[in-house]
Amino acid sequence: MQQRPIAPVTRHVKVAIMEESELVVHGLRAMLEPHSALITVVAHRADGPAPLCDLTLYEPHRRTAGVRPAPQRFPTRMVAFGWDCSPEAVSTEMSRGAAGFVSKWLPARRLVWNLLQVADGRVVVDAWTGQAEVEKAAAEKWPLTQRETEVLSMIAAGKANRDIAEETNLSINSVKSYIRGAYSKIEVTSRSQAVLWAIQHGLLMSHEPEQARPRVSAHAAR
Repeated sequence: MQQRPIAPVTRHVKVAIMEESELVVHGLRAMLEPHSALITVVAHRADGPAPLCDLTLYEPHRRTAGVRPAPQRFPTRMVAFGWDCSPEAVSTEMSRGAAGFVSKWLPARRLVWNLLQVADGRVVVDAWTGQAEVEKAAAEKWPLTQRETEVLSMIAAGKANRDIAEETNLSINSVKSYIRGAYSKIEVTSRSQAVLWAIQHGLLMSHEPEQARPRVSAHAAR
């Protein structure tokens, strides 16, 4: 698996984990301890006041099951953190206002990279499960070319066509051509529909350096 570099940050990021057992909290702390210079995990008890933090991780099914009513306003950026990484699970949480969705299957370095991106204001969906056979099968069915996937990811990250052209060294007409091709293949007609499709199909929506971008097969699995 290709590892992403840890993104440079100018401040320490504090992450609360909501409605989890002590075992999970301590396990996540231990997992992220090697990256403690960048990120700290604090517990957030359901019956206690919300701690001061930059992000709050929550388990999606616990909100939907009614263990704790979903707040109308979140004091911090909320990030879904779950085992169920299906397109339905991802789209449900993103439509409810989550700032990101990250898989509990992720290794520590990749999880830290994603959380730093969310803390920096980006929207991140990383539903990787680590199942090689699933990734292979999904890649074979992936409808987009590598360039179309790249352009769609940048659209989902909020990039304008001219920004995409500059960052990919393509002409504006080429960018529009790739967009038309992608829209046709995924059967959408507007930018907002394309963004929703990207969320539902697990495209990572933070803009990454060229050397850190995953292969098409990785996009397909997420």
